[in-house]
Amino acid sequence: MTTPATLAPATVPDPDTVAENGSHPVESWDNDDWHEARTRVELPSEHHLRAYWHAEILDEGAKNKHTKIIERREELLVRFRVELKGRLWKCIDGDWCFNLGFTPYGDGKRFNLSDLLTPGELDYKDWEGCRTECIEKCVTVPCDTIPEGYCGTVYDVAAWFELHCCGDCRDKDSTLAVSGFEKLGAYQFVR
Repeated sequence: MTTPATLAPATVPDPDTVAENGSHPVESWDNDDWHEARTRVELPSEHHLRAYWHAEILDEGAKNKHTKIIERREELLVRFRVELKGRLWKCIDGDWCFNLGFTPYGDGKRFNLSDLLTPGELDYKDWEGCRTECIEKCVTVPCDTIPEGYCGTVYDVAAWFELHCCGDCRDKDSTLAVSGFEKLGAYQFVR
């Protein structure tokens, strides 16, 4: 004969947190028999949750906007694109944070583009997956923003992104849901 386990007393929810349907938030069930009785839920495959992304620096004033030699006195366009595939993205929302990092060859100082622009300018705030699965963030970088030396400066450039939920990109308590990066290669900025 088996003896049933003694159940821990149910926690009485705070009446102010109970929704109309009777649900309420709970931090954890560590002091309950939950762990002995639970069943693992198999999550959907990558088929239902895929992502593709690309970042590029475009010199809109040049004949070839994909040139790797950019005059500092011209504006440039930075474009970030994320394409999401799969039905689970429709159930996700948050803030996308984009950035470019510049590391010089030779003399010069390394920096992130976000440090030279208005805070939040590279962010895509309040994204909702049920509204769009294609994210595009285009930012015009003013002329004379990227530092260059006497004979120009060559930078190795990398791009990255993060999707944060439960807070924005600069909120230390937000949750990082997705991240990725891409090396864009070398660019020369000249006078």
